[in-house]
Amino acid sequence: MTTQVMIEKLNKEMGALKEDVQELKKFLFAPLRDSEGEYQKSFIKKMLIRAESRGPFYKFTGKDSFLKNVRAKK
Repeated sequence: MTTQVMIEKLNKEMGALKEDVQELKKFLFAPLRDSEGEYQKSFIKKMLIRAESRGPFYKFTGKDSFLKNVRAKK
């Protein structure tokens, strides 16, 4: 290989590495956000109270049983 070809190859590889590093930085340093939006403060408060008052003693059988439990007034 000639020097010019080797330099072009290295420049291509460096460009690809720079793109990879930029993507990793975006992923690692991006703020974590829920795609559905923020949770309501009342929901957070209710879940924290439930978590403190009892352990994970309930096994959910499906999404309906989970939602029923979450929406229950306790």
